[in-house]
Amino acid sequence: MNLSFKNIHSNTSFLNSWFLIAGIIALVGIFFSRAMISIGMIGIVLIFILTKSWEKSFSFRSTDPILFFLAPILFIYVLGGIWTENHSYWLDRIVVKLPLLFLPLGAWAIKDILRQCTIDLLILIFISLCAATALGSFVYYILHFKEVTESYKHAKTIPTIIEHIRFSLLLAVAVFASIQAYFHSNLLTTKKQKNSVAALGLFIFIFLHVLSIRSGLLALYATGFVWLIVYVVQSGKKKFLLVLPAGLGFLVLMYFFVPSLHNKANYMVRDISQFATGKSVNNYSDGNRLLSMKIGTEVGLEHPIIGVGSGDVQDAMSAVYKNEYPDIDKRNWLIPHNQFVYMFTALGSIGLLIFIACLIYPLFNRDILSDIFCLAVLVSSYTSFLSESTLEIQQGIVLVSLMFCLAYLRKVAVH
Repeated sequence: MNLSFKNIHSNTSFLNSWFLIAGIIALVGIFFSRAMISIGMIGIVLIFILTKSWEKSFSFRSTDPILFFLAPILFIYVLGGIWTENHSYWLDRIVVKLPLLFLPLGAWAIKDILRQCTIDLLILIFISLCAATALGSFVYYILHFKEVTESYKHAKTIPTIIEHIRFSLLLAVAVFASIQAYFHSNLLTTKKQKNSVAALGLFIFIFLHVLSIRSGLLALYATGFVWLIVYVVQSGKKKFLLVLPAGLGFLVLMYFFVPSLHNKANYMVRDISQFATGKSVNNYSDGNRLLSMKIGTEVGLEHPIIGVGSGDVQDAMSAVYKNEYPDIDKRNWLIPHNQFVYMFTALGSIGLLIFIACLIYPLFNRDILSDIFCLAVLVSSYTSFLSESTLEIQQGIVLVSLMFCLAYLRKVAVH
């Protein structure tokens, strides 16, 4: 093949291969290397240049703007630097959020020429990576059953290949990605192949209950609930609402029959009680998170319109910990463990309202709501915002931006 830079932008096969390789590198990087995440995402962004997409027209009447639904957050963080004092931390916040703009640019550049088989292969690789890494943790759990089960009484978890909360959210998305693949993937042409993917999805589903991370379970059941409601509303088949009590009943059974989930739930109740009664939460995981939200809200209320600035959140929080909570070890000083509170602390009510508007925007699109993969990414991301500052770390950005780009591209890929 005679390929020069001049004709790269029109070579569909080359660009599909480029996107596939970049996507694989990014997906493998999620589990094994942060450097690979960056390399893979840069590869996707470069597609915008390779395709000369600045020459393409952008239609606000299509679904194109949905790809960029979180890009305004990058811009308001940039503006938040005007009243920021700690510009070093501010710059870190900006760099972390660059994918919110540039990843969608790469996805938008290739969406009209991306083959469905390319994106389907990436999704199958994602499901396989989730299943393989979950299997490693599950084997460890079986081999150290008593030790690990007991550790759940003390805020410990089964060892996971990446931070356990992000891992559980990825697994929740993978469950629904496997459902979509089973019914719609062009690469699964035989019953055996479909059953294999279904088995991977079922294993991930069960392991999520064994892992017993609230964020992952909330994402799993919230996505199922929202998808079911959307399906019933769109189809009018109300009998499917019977799945709701069945799902709740299954979760209750898991509580009684899965020791790790039972111990985790009991620890959570004890931990929250410690915070609610005003006792020290120095070494209490959930209590520390709740305290960080309380402090973040109080700091935000001191600057209710524009916040303390997108680079001064950490300094403002540390000052309160130092002056008002001397019993809390410095290693337990946290930024607000809630993305909504973080936005309010950093950028005030204006920033928070813009953030909420960004989150609501994709939900007005019927096609996005009816696509189980897109919905899983959105719901998993949104539920994670309740207990984590997801958008303040690279792996959180990957969950939100990279996974939504893949889900959206699967929706619009060329057959």
